[in-house]
Amino acid sequence: MKNVEKLVERQQELEMELQQLRLELGECQQARADAQKVAEDKSNFIAMLSHEIRTPMNGILSMAELLYKTELDEEQNSYVQILQTSSNSLMALVNNLLDIGKMEAGKMKLNKDPFDVINTIEDLTYALAPRAFEKGVGVHLNVHSDIPLFVIGDVLKVRQIIMNLLQNAIKFTNTGDIKVSLFMLPPMVKGKLTVKIAIEDTGIGMSTEQLKHIFEVYSQLHSDQEHVYGGTGLGLSISKHLVELMGGEIRLESMHGVGTEVSVILDFEEYTDLPSIPFQEDILQGIRILLLDSNAESVGIISDMLTEWGAKVTTSSSMDERFFDEMYHHAYDLTLVDLTMIDRERWLQDRAKIQNQCVFLLAPLGEKVEGDFRDTFDTIITKPVRKIHILNSILALQQSQR
Repeated sequence: MKNVEKLVERQQELEMELQQLRLELGECQQARADAQKVAEDKSNFIAMLSHEIRTPMNGILSMAELLYKTELDEEQNSYVQILQTSSNSLMALVNNLLDIGKMEAGKMKLNKDPFDVINTIEDLTYALAPRAFEKGVGVHLNVHSDIPLFVIGDVLKVRQIIMNLLQNAIKFTNTGDIKVSLFMLPPMVKGKLTVKIAIEDTGIGMSTEQLKHIFEVYSQLHSDQEHVYGGTGLGLSISKHLVELMGGEIRLESMHGVGTEVSVILDFEEYTDLPSIPFQEDILQGIRILLLDSNAESVGIISDMLTEWGAKVTTSSSMDERFFDEMYHHAYDLTLVDLTMIDRERWLQDRAKIQNQCVFLLAPLGEKVEGDFRDTFDTIITKPVRKIHILNSILALQQSQR
């Protein structure tokens, strides 16, 4: 009898516990539903607010652009430039908020269209490089030739990812170099192309502790220097989300005071097997080239690409007697001279003695080269050097000499 009473008592306890668990489960489900509703309302509010802000911001940007083209004195011009810079910064923040809202709401979608991945990365690097050049920071492109001409993927998201990462590299690098590399990896997925895009800089770098929080939303790792660098901390978080949305991987290595390397690995469908450089590998076989450049990164990249095409490259790091002796006494088919290496007075004087030699000038994008000085060069190759540009210039030179 006692056993039966204990069983009944235990059953009642279990029923009460079950009832309590059901109650708690209902409360958790309601709390979850409420949290999802709050998150959805927040995302919708951010999206609505961002759209409302974008309309007047577009008007401000347009009017600032028109005002900049009118006749302004120096003081007015500086005010307009500040207005444009501030407006662009605000528009970038609005766009980031829109992206965050879409991500949280699960509304971010991928497009699949054919695009030229090499031109996409090179064009973006060209658009941002002048900001680095203004600080005296070198920018280099290291693009491998085995990438096909077109792939299938979401070009806008690729651009957004690389723009965020490259802008960060430029923002936090005040001396040294930034290198943008693009090359193939063994495919991660059968039937697809695996491409790695790496951005290396010699900027301020990050500590081990900072790396732990690098991809957190709204995280500003250098908040103690916010007045110098600015930003909201959204860019890296958005980039990571976009990379993962595309089924890729983002990796980051950094050392405080040394620099940072961030790599993005993405899979693309192959659209065509046409090569990005439509020439045979030994297209420059037998050509002798003298390269004057003191930047080790630049020398390495340019020498490698020219050697890859069969050219024989000799390098010099100073416009001294040894350099001019090389030009005077050796029959080089072409000399490449970096603008920063030139003693203009001496160059104008000595160039007349070697009029028969072909010389290309390597000049940072946006640098004005005019007058008699410009006339001493056969062609100007802009930096960062694009493979197809320098190759086409050399081939055009060869054609003209026939």
